[in-house]
Amino acid sequence: MLNKQLFLTLSLSTLLLAGCSTTHYISITPQADVKSTALSNDRVIHVTTSSRLTNAVGSIKTGINERADIFTTNDIKQSIRDSVLSGLREMGFTPEQGVMPAADLQIEISKMSYTTKVEALKTVATLEFELKTTLAAKGQTYKANYGSEKVREYGTMPYQKAIEDDMNELASQTVTRLLSDPNIITLLK
Repeated sequence: MLNKQLFLTLSLSTLLLAGCSTTHYISITPQADVKSTALSNDRVIHVTTSSRLTNAVGSIKTGINERADIFTTNDIKQSIRDSVLSGLREMGFTPEQGVMPAADLQIEISKMSYTTKVEALKTVATLEFELKTTLAAKGQTYKANYGSEKVREYGTMPYQKAIEDDMNELASQTVTRLLSDPNIITLLK
């Protein structure tokens, strides 16, 4: 009996020292926070998205040696495109209607990361999301970068849902910045 208790105690200690390793799968589906207005467009608005990023967002390592890798489960390029188109429609634009040549809005997802560092037993997470855009319309080309960053602090491993909510909030803020840019709006009108 004593050997069994000793074995269980040693096993539990080993597990705690080894830490927990897991994987968090998140879905990034940003929602643009734009006001409904009566904007309209003369030209078709063609929105394309691209990215060289993989579905690996980052990883977490806590002060108590917990570890998790973070991956996306959906097509980020498609969800960003859907969010931008939805935001444009909410603003009053009709992207699929108008004369040609189209206004060409190219969006590159250039950064989507979740990194951590340990300070004592506290885990400090830095979340980043960035879009690079090029809009060619009305004989002009406009380029801009939109980025958002958030810092979170944890004592233990955050839940998958919390990570997903934080990354979606960041992506939503970034898409909202893009759609709130007066130069983008002027070239699309």
